[in-house]
Formats: sequence, C-alpha cells, structure tokens
Amino acid sequence: MEKQILEKIKSYQTIIIHRHTRPDLDAYGSQLGFRSLLKLNFPEKQIYVVGDDQNYPFDHTMDEISDDLYEGALAFVLDTAEAKLVSDDRYKLAKELIVIDHHLNDTNLNPAIFYKNEKWISCSEIIADLGLKWGFKFDKEAAGHMLAGIIGDSGRFNYINKDNGEHVFYISSVLMSYGIDIKEIYDYLYIEPLVKRKGRVLFSDFQLSENNVAYRFNDQALIEKSGLDFFSVSRGMVNGMAGIKEVPIWANFTENEKGEIIAELRSRNISIVDIAKKYGGGGHANACGATLQSFDEALLMIKDLDERAKLYDTQNNL
Repeated sequence: MEKQILEKIKSYQTIIIHRHTRPDLDAYGSQLGFRSLLKLNFPEKQIYVVGDDQNYPFDHTMDEISDDLYEGALAFVLDTAEAKLVSDDRYKLAKELIVIDHHLNDTNLNPAIFYKNEKWISCSEIIADLGLKWGFKFDKEAAGHMLAGIIGDSGRFNYINKDNGEHVFYISSVLMSYGIDIKEIYDYLYIEPLVKRKGRVLFSDFQLSENNVAYRFNDQALIEKSGLDFFSVSRGMVNGMAGIKEVPIWANFTENEKGEIIAELRSRNISIVDIAKKYGGGGHANACGATLQSFDEALLMIKDLDERAKLYDTQNNL
C-alpha cells in the first residue's frame, strides 16, 4: 500500500492536505510535516494545507484556496478517518482521496486508499516512516513538525509500550538528527502565560463517581470568566485530574459556542475508546473523546466510565 500511495503522489500535480478540526500537535505535525516533505521532494508540484487554526509552536499558516483547485487534485486527510472531524469538507471535491490515520476508528470518508497503522503512536510517526521507506529527503522544517507531533501524541513519550516504543524512539532519533531544538517544543508545552496559570484555579476541583472516575463540567460562563480560549479549557485542563493513584479514569466536559459538550477522556491502564465510540467519538485506547449534545448525556457517559472502572478494579483484585 505504501507503494500505491507514492504512485498516487507522483501522478498528481496538485495535492491538498487536510486534517481534523481543533488541531493538536499531531494534526499539525503530520499535515505540515507532510507538506514540507512533498515540497522538498517534488518542488514542481502545488502542495496546499487547509483547516482551522489553534496554537502551535511553529509557523502554521493555512493556505486560502478556491474550490476550483480541487478539480483534478489529490486530497489527503490525516490524523482522522471520521467525516465529521475533518476540517474543511472540500476534500469531497478532489478527484481522489487518501486517508492516513493511526486511531482505532474505521473510516466513513470513502477514500481510494485508507492507510491505517494503529500500532504507531501518532500520525506524524506514520508520515515520517513513509518518507523514510520512500527514500525521501528530509530537512529541519519537516523533521521539526513531525517530532512535535510525535511528542504531542505520545504524551511526551509517556504512552509508549513494548509494542511501539522501539519504533517511536528510532523515528524520533532520525528526526532529531536534522538539528531540531527539542527545547522549543517542550517550552511550548510547559511554559504558559500568567493568565492561563491563574485561570487554572477555576478548573482545579472535580467530582468523583462511585468507582473514582474523576470528572468536571465547564460551561460557557466559566470559560468566559477564566479569560481562556475553549481549547485551553477543553484539552488543556483534562490532565489536571491525572496522576492521582486512586483515579484510573478522568474526563473533562466542556461546552462550546454551539452548545455542544466536548468530552475529553483519559485513563491509566484501562482501554476506554469503545465508550468514546459509543457516543460517536473515538481516538486512542487511553486518550479519546466525543462530541455530546448535553451535560445530561455526559452523565450517561460518566456512568459507563464508572462501570469500566469498577470492572477493572474487580479484575485486579481477584
């Protein structure tokens, strides 16, 4: 399949790269890293990236392109296989579509090629792996984007295991050889504005279910009071409940401007992605999410998470 993807790339003059909405480091890293690789190895081709914006440590200006550029073009969707999660649905206008993902979801995008590797920890890792298999030239720009994506989705290398760790570190070492300043990435992750640090106080408390699932609800009024943006609350505050010995699962439910409730779910040693899928979401075994319609629906999800925590506790205390 790797050879088929390369042949598709070679056969198209215009390539447009999409990824999921509310991009994280891996969405940006895979998308921008892929663009850099393609521009470096096929300078005669027209390569574009599209989508919404979030914070990111490197230049991430999206291209503003017209619909007619999709005519006869090859489109890629990276780091998601779900139609409702794709940022900019004009990928449907392209002549052909290729989807590259590493999550546990199937795809409803009807691509010509669906390349998925659930074993690898990030989509950026897949893109780097493909580039190496294809014998592509790399440079500092491409390597920096992809390393940022790997660091982001691996939880700063916290989520690796015996099945993927060797490959993650191999790919990361190759990328580091291009002179990446890893401190720039970690500064982005750990250094925050004073307003955000003070705002964390508003999100420091949480509730516990019967079986110690930690959770909290963040409505629009609280977000406005904090002075933080949605992403900083939804994704940025979920791990305020992490690292507690008695808490195996934690969840952050945040209301967006549409009144939807974005569920960010995390766990330690317990797979919960099937619960995210039950509510129309997906992701990784221990880090996933879903879009809910109300806080009442969030309570139903908490009940399911609580049952999973109870089952895990029972099995490990037999």
